[in-house]
Amino acid sequence: MYFFIRFKVVLKTPICTFDAKTGILCNLCENKLGSGQITQSDVEASIVLSRLAQKNSLVNKMTLISAREIEREQVLLLKNTDVRLIRSNDSLSELINKGFGKEVWILESDSNDRRFLDNLFYPMHLESVNLVWLPDGSKLTRIVIEKSTYSKMDKLKLEKIKKISMAIRQIDLIIEVDD
Repeated sequence: MYFFIRFKVVLKTPICTFDAKTGILCNLCENKLGSGQITQSDVEASIVLSRLAQKNSLVNKMTLISAREIEREQVLLLKNTDVRLIRSNDSLSELINKGFGKEVWILESDSNDRRFLDNLFYPMHLESVNLVWLPDGSKLTRIVIEKSTYSKMDKLKLEKIKKISMAIRQIDLIIEVDD
C-alpha cells in the first residue's frame, strides 16, 4: 500500500507567510526588521508578492531572498530557477511589474559577478566584461555591449544599471557600445 503525501508549495519570503498575507508583522519579524536582518523593502516586496501569489500559482512557487529599492526602482533577488521562469514567461513578468507599480529588476541572489551583470543587462547582450585596475588600487568593470542590442532609449537604463550594480554588489561600471 502506498501513501502519497502532497506538499503544498508556498511562496517563501524574508518574513513569515502569515505576515506577508496580512501585511502586519509578528514579533519575530518585527525584531528582524529592527535588528537589520531584513529591510523595509523586504517587507514591502513580500507583501506585494504574496498578493500576486494568490492570483498566480507560478508566483506562489517562488523564493524571494531579498529586495531593495534603489531610486524608485524595485530590485528583487530571487532563486535562479525563479529568474529563469520569469524571463521565459512575459505575462508573469508583466504581472510582477504591474503588482509593484514600477520597473522591477529581477536578479539571481546567489550568482557570481559575471552572471549578476548578465542578469542586470538582460535582454542586452554583453560582448565582453573586463576588470580595469586603477593606480590607486581600486577597480572598475568595463562592459562592452553589442550595438545591435543597444538603442538610444537604453542610455537612461544604463545609468540605472550603474546605480543598481554599485548598490547591490559594489561593482563600479564603465559601459561602452561596440561599433
